[in-house]
Amino acid sequence: MRPVNKGKSPYQKIDDYSEALPYLEKQLGAYCSYCEFPIKHVPEVEHIASKTNGGDRTDWNNLLLGCKYCNTRKSKTTSPEDVDEYIWPDRDNTALAYTYQNGVPEVNEKKLLEVDSTGKFYKKAKKLFDLVQLDHVPNKKEKDRRFAERNEAFQIAQESLSNWRKFKRIEDDSKALELYKNTIATNALAVGFFSVWMTVFSETPEILWMLIEKFPNTRKEYFDKTGHPRQTHE
Repeated sequence: MRPVNKGKSPYQKIDDYSEALPYLEKQLGAYCSYCEFPIKHVPEVEHIASKTNGGDRTDWNNLLLGCKYCNTRKSKTTSPEDVDEYIWPDRDNTALAYTYQNGVPEVNEKKLLEVDSTGKFYKKAKKLFDLVQLDHVPNKKEKDRRFAERNEAFQIAQESLSNWRKFKRIEDDSKALELYKNTIATNALAVGFFSVWMTVFSETPEILWMLIEKFPNTRKEYFDKTGHPRQTHE
């Protein structure tokens, strides 16, 4: 899950939370803050603490972008009193929290328990994972597109990696290599699922850092010099 930096509130006051949408899109890109789904139609302003349960309706600190699938599954569960029982991509090192082997998300239990032996960070990560049902596999009647589009992103990322390796073997022109790197970035931004791309290119630091820089306001401090998540929960 991509950790993000929303920055300071871009407004002093808005009358309705929907007015925050263009600011969120500009800061974070049109991607779900949870599943990383590219939101091509009707992005939703998502309340960290549910507005139904007393969460502030317009406070910048309580807002994220969500796809309709994660927003619906998250529903009215959270409240101002229990938000600290979860991790959040604008507050925590969510880059370390989950793995995406073969495009399938899982809680990174072993690593989370290594960096925080108390188990608190793991429990918070698991709770968010379950809340939005990040690994949900829809049945034929469901319209949940997260699983299918994440698999498609995984296939495109694998093809991009294969082509990158071939290209590097036959091309020693730095300008040509830079152009192909930009092609990879264009594809990644179009299909979304940042963490899937980061997993597929895990052994290619120059691509990892390009992805970190290209996806809007990714929290760079949560990645080491090789582009891998820093081993810390803070």
